[in-house]
Amino acid sequence: MCCFFQRAEAATHVRRVGLRPLVVATPAGSLNATLNGVVWKPFSQLTHQKIKTTLWTDLTEANYSQLRSGKQNWSLVLIEDDAAETGCAQGLFLPFPATASESSNADPARCGVPALSLDYALSWDSSRFSDTPTWRDFWDVARHPGKRGLRADPRITLEIALLADGVPPDAIYSTLGSSAGLDRAFRRLAQLRPYIVWWTSPAEAMHILTKGAALMSVTPTSEVTVANIGLPTPRFRNLWFPLLRVNYDWVIPANGTRDLTSALALATWATASEQQSALNAQLITSAPASAQPRVGTLPPAFPLNVDFWRMNFPAIKARFDQWLSQH
Repeated sequence: MCCFFQRAEAATHVRRVGLRPLVVATPAGSLNATLNGVVWKPFSQLTHQKIKTTLWTDLTEANYSQLRSGKQNWSLVLIEDDAAETGCAQGLFLPFPATASESSNADPARCGVPALSLDYALSWDSSRFSDTPTWRDFWDVARHPGKRGLRADPRITLEIALLADGVPPDAIYSTLGSSAGLDRAFRRLAQLRPYIVWWTSPAEAMHILTKGAALMSVTPTSEVTVANIGLPTPRFRNLWFPLLRVNYDWVIPANGTRDLTSALALATWATASEQQSALNAQLITSAPASAQPRVGTLPPAFPLNVDFWRMNFPAIKARFDQWLSQH
């Protein structure tokens, strides 16, 4: 019954959309082609409303300034959920009104709604490395010479540093939450520092591998799938456990779109259950049968801890940026 009301509400909203193109800001990567096929193109066909996309790289200081200025005209932004909560707390994004299918107890202050998920894996070029590496191998540049691709952000990167140092996935955040554990992650990262190629978007993470700039990289599994399409033999591979799952939200900039009705219409369409199911079906790549015995009964992916990063990101990011500048 809920799905019927959700579709009906979306239809009510889309009939109200205007004629000006709606601008959506997303990270660079193959997910934009998926979004176009699953969300934007069907929406445009139904409403005759044009969608224009622009690329951005999360909440950098430059993007904070742009969002506060009101000079951008974005209707929707795709953003990691912990960053969405931070931006909401700072008034950068507008709250979403409750839908007809939701309880009257729905949070009136929510301003980020679930969009999609990406799984990040240890990925490598099998034409240069024929075995299946582990996170320890990722750090072992003596036995496996070559550059390594990592995200220029403490999120994902510090979790991986602790995985490479032998910390099990279920103890990552209890370790990272202590001063000694945080120091441990930075020490581990420092060991690899001279060999790191830094990236800031899913597209750049994959580009590092396809252009041979790194032997191994941390890459969304969906990017690897797309990169292998059309190749005679799949060249790029993933380590299927553990994966790091990053959840993304849709937000509406408070100083962005001048047409809030249209922005809400597009958000309603993008977050309908049909669109979300189709997106995750294409973006969440299942491990092949040959990898299942390695995974066993363990969960294939563990999500980044939103609460941890919401509380600790500013301080850890400042330390991370200072560490980068000193090397």
